Amino acid sequence: METSVQGATRLTPAQRYFYEVNGYVVLEGVFGPEECRRFIALADRMDADPACGYKHDGYPKTPVLTVLSRCAWYDPHLLETALHPVLLPVIEEVVGGEVRLEEHQYLINYPDPAAGEVPVREEGWHRGIAPSFGSYQAEGRYCCLFAKAFIYLTDNGPGEGTWVVPGSHKVETPGKELRQFLDPTLARQLETRAGDVLILSETLIHAGPRLRPGSAPRYSLVYGYTAPHMQTWNRYDPPAELLEKASPPARRLLSGELRYGFRGGTF
Repeated sequence: METSVQGATRLTPAQRYFYEVNGYVVLEGVFGPEECRRFIALADRMDADPACGYKHDGYPKTPVLTVLSRCAWYDPHLLETALHPVLLPVIEEVVGGEVRLEEHQYLINYPDPAAGEVPVREEGWHRGIAPSFGSYQAEGRYCCLFAKAFIYLTDNGPGEGTWVVPGSHKVETPGKELRQFLDPTLARQLETRAGDVLILSETLIHAGPRLRPGSAPRYSLVYGYTAPHMQTWNRYDPPAELLEKASPPARRLLSGELRYGFRGGTF
């Protein structure tokens, strides 16, 4: 990471090149062990909290995956993390301007008793937005209107990491058609440590892991960001009482109030 004259972090030239070519980049060691333990404790508290009525709405629990949705509403620290001084400037760099918080959730993966050797093409490949209308070139750089920060709270060893298809962020082929010719030479499963952060273009074809029996639960904290004129994900419009209490930067992030002022310049 580099620090600009204004004090904001940004990708190094090498990281930027890697992102341009592959559609993702991993920032190593952004969060320390104590911070990761705090995030995991918050996830467990939210999961066990009977008063939190929105956490599974739209994402029912399964034996292999718990999604704790709208987590930035649950605890002020989780909203503050969406504005993290390392992550937010990088996200704004790859999106191409100021952003709004489009979605936010914990993902807790559990071992699948039925998990075995699965052909790579049968993984749960998907993308959030198509390259044709979800990305653009600005000043010679690739920008994506929808990007995510995956904060890994536990180590992701062999067979436990996020699957990606490097370079697919610029390929118009739909994910379902890509499966027809996808093989291990085209895909990569990332191995990361707790505290690392994956910056991901949602134009990139990717998939979550299927944990083998005996694996420990895998905790991730995920924030999705879009240009401020775009809508939030279903059921992610912030409640009025949250906006009333939020700081001006947090309110701006939650509401996308900048709207079409996303990029400066002449129109």
